[in-house]
Amino acid sequence: MKSIPRKPLGAAYHCSLALLGLTCLLGTADARSALLPSEQFPGPWQEVTQEIRDLLALNKVSACSQAAGRESSRSPGDYLLYCTSDEKIWTSWRVQPAAQTVRGPDKLYEGIAPPDGYQK
Repeated sequence: MKSIPRKPLGAAYHCSLALLGLTCLLGTADARSALLPSEQFPGPWQEVTQEIRDLLALNKVSACSQAAGRESSRSPGDYLLYCTSDEKIWTSWRVQPAAQTVRGPDKLYEGIAPPDGYQK
């Protein structure tokens, strides 16, 4: 039986096209799955639980004497907190009580106003 000669550049070309197609497909899936912060944390604002307050205290977060939270629509147990000490300057925090993690302070999310009609 005679083997069919293959062209190395042709195979590389087809392989490159396949990889490019997969990259585009995965990129599109990521874009579809990305939610705006207001969609990921749709609200309404809720009073922060004692478990979250204890976690903030454990992490020596003092900027949250007044705080409100929103739970993630994608990841239950992941909370966005807006905190203030003076009702003028607000910071955002991400808290996961089950994992004992606190991240912040950060700026407020665009599209998510502070609770109770407070302004930035």
